[in-house]
Amino acid sequence: MRLDRHRPDFIILIVTLILVSIGLINVYSASIIWSYQNLGNSPSFFFKRQCIWSGLGLVVMFASMNIPFWFWKRLAKPLLLGSFAMLPLVFFFTPVNGARRWIDLGPLSIQPSELAIFAVIVYLSYLLTKKQDILDDFKKGVLPSVVIASICGSLVLIEPDMGTAVLLVVSAYGVMFSSGIPFRHLTKLLIGAVILSIVFIVLESYRMERMLAFLNPWKYQDDQSYQLINSLYAISSGGWTGRGLGQSIEKFLYLPEPHTDFIFAILTEEWGIIGAVTVIALFAILVWRGTIIAARIPDRFGSLLACGITTMIGFSVIVNIGMVTGIMPVIGIPLPFISYGGSSLLIKLISMGVLLNVSRYTVENPSRPLTIQTRHMTTNI
Repeated sequence: MRLDRHRPDFIILIVTLILVSIGLINVYSASIIWSYQNLGNSPSFFFKRQCIWSGLGLVVMFASMNIPFWFWKRLAKPLLLGSFAMLPLVFFFTPVNGARRWIDLGPLSIQPSELAIFAVIVYLSYLLTKKQDILDDFKKGVLPSVVIASICGSLVLIEPDMGTAVLLVVSAYGVMFSSGIPFRHLTKLLIGAVILSIVFIVLESYRMERMLAFLNPWKYQDDQSYQLINSLYAISSGGWTGRGLGQSIEKFLYLPEPHTDFIFAILTEEWGIIGAVTVIALFAILVWRGTIIAARIPDRFGSLLACGITTMIGFSVIVNIGMVTGIMPVIGIPLPFISYGGSSLLIKLISMGVLLNVSRYTVENPSRPLTIQTRHMTTNI
């Protein structure tokens, strides 16, 4: 059966554009006081920068939406090597809030760990496609992927940035889980990851303090839980319909840097529970459509790409909203498309472009034997 390219998944495209628009509105509303009072900048400083990154990201998203997804096989190794080269460069730049996570290029700063997540997803999709016949052999089929994810995750962890490191490892695990690796191997990896996480938390006092603050936030409300407590105040005061756009009280220097990881609290305060649930529903649609694309693409590499990207978006949303609402510990993962941050937004939009291109080659009944024949690729399913 010949599989022709068709229109992309317009549901994903429309939902992504809506989320980016919501993000711009909320970055402006949440950042105006912080920008003016704390930094002495124009109230629209962060909004303008986010607009620039959004415009660039959307251009790249539409471009990657029209690049055949198998083209990323050629870029798998260069992307990974580029990430390995960029991650150590952050240690040559001035730390921000005690962490070295950015490469400062003057007017712009790049966070290479965001690229590393995307690079690992692409490379593992390529590697596990190539090794699909030997996945039962842990040493030859699984261990190379574990080593790659561990090296990248370790480089991010020592910045230190545990949130992004966890997101990278979970995204990699999502690709490995979807590749058909035997359950006994996946169980060992999961147990090992949990043990290592506990060790990393215990070894660093500030991480241990965060965990204790999560277990009893009101005891640490003046230090470790200060941001969480004010986030809960913002959410609780929003009610069903919210205070109204721009009417947040917590953004008046009560909630530190409200336009970044805790922007969902300001969104809920101003838009209410109805607005918050609407945003959550939009993310749920993205995950739902991404899962369908992964199931309907008759190409292993494309399916693993879709699984990895969907895992990255879904896990980011769950953890971010979980930590903002006090359900999970605070580990510093931004809300995709909504939180302020150029590197995160750019990489997420590139990822959505790749997912949209994969959606161009889906079929309604992927269980039937298929053969994909294009100018660059022939794949027998």
